[in-house]
Amino acid sequence: MDQPEGGAERRSRRDRRSEHWPGIKHFLFGGRRKSTRWGGDQKEFIYVDQYHPWLLVAILVVVILSISDGLFTLHLIGRGACEENPVMAWFLKLGTWPFMIAKFFLTCSAILIMLVFHNVYFRPLRLKVKILIPVFAAVFVGVISWQVFLNYLMNQISGKRA
Repeated sequence: MDQPEGGAERRSRRDRRSEHWPGIKHFLFGGRRKSTRWGGDQKEFIYVDQYHPWLLVAILVVVILSISDGLFTLHLIGRGACEENPVMAWFLKLGTWPFMIAKFFLTCSAILIMLVFHNVYFRPLRLKVKILIPVFAAVFVGVISWQVFLNYLMNQISGKRA
């Protein structure tokens, strides 16, 4: 191989690709990879070291909306409504705390799975998984809107009886 002018070889002899474990610097300060690098990587499964800030905001919104959904559900059940989701109805039979804890952990588990696989191209829907997190937030907004409407109807019905 031709030597650069001056005769000094600039490459080191150590091949960085031969290391199998990331160094301590990676665990202390995190990696640098935020997204895919090449066009061919767009439809492959790629782990990243850093996430975009909007993803954190979307996850926090989903968790807050899920907790709000649980609280609204408990309020409506206290007024005579019933839980139609069989899984959550089973947890509700165990009590309000098991219901809320299950609601929180099931939501967080789904979010964690979507976060790990957020760069995966989901072929049946032809989109990346990270698009589903804001979709879940929109679904929770719809559910909470429905619960507010049901609460309004219950207020109207109870007002006519008095």
